[in-house]
Formats: sequence, structure tokens, C-alpha cells
Amino acid sequence: MGMPRPLLVYDGSTEPLRAAAEAFERGSGDFRVVPLESDRIRAFLEAQFDDPPFALLVVEGDSVHVGDAAVERILEREGVPDAVADLFATAYPAVAGPFGRLVHGRAPTDRHETVALTDEARELLRPLRESHEIPVEEA
Repeated sequence: MGMPRPLLVYDGSTEPLRAAAEAFERGSGDFRVVPLESDRIRAFLEAQFDDPPFALLVVEGDSVHVGDAAVERILEREGVPDAVADLFATAYPAVAGPFGRLVHGRAPTDRHETVALTDEARELLRPLRESHEIPVEEA
């Protein structure tokens, strides 16, 4: 089995956010999007963090990117030029608070970092990260 698909964990509490995440997943083809509200993600957050953050997260390889680190990773994987990605990552903390309070009813965490994925958290995510693509064998 190859490298597991990266997961983009987002707040799926509203229909517009769910629709945007689904559109991103279709357009990206790389990320699997999963709402924070899913039981498996809640268990993952509890296993990964002492104090589970309310944040945009990207789980990739053996790393968990939180907040602006997640934004940077998404933009990098999507091929956005570094200067533009840096601008978005720099703006994210300033915009995320007001946007979160308005749209989500609460501000996201102030955590902006990349941390190692714990073994317990990795096991909880395994079913979400496995690829469901059927390999094609050449004759």
C-alpha cells in the first residue's frame, strides 16, 4: 500500500461549509475531507491532543498540521505559488478569529503548528486514510 491520502479536517456544521469542502475534494483529487463532527475524528482529536483544538487540520504522513500550518500545506499541495501561499498563511490567523465567530459561533484555536501523529491517533484514522482506488495492472 502506498502513502495514505492526506485528510483535511474541517468544521462541517453548516451546509455551505460542507458543500465547499465537497467541491474542494472533487477538484483536488488528493485530499479526503472529513468533518470535525464525525465520531472517528472526535476520537482522533482526543487521542492526538490533550486539549482538542477547534481548527482546520491536515493529517499527512506522520504529521498533523494545525491552523495556518494546515493552510500552508493545503496550498503547497495544490501547487499555489509560494508567495501567494505565504500571504494566505500570514492572513489566516487574523481572519480566522472573526470568521470563526461569525460562521461557526466560536473562534478557532490559536495553535498554528505541525506536530507528530501519535500511534493511537494513527490507528483511529487508518480507515479514513486508506485509498479505495482499484489498482490497474498493465498487461
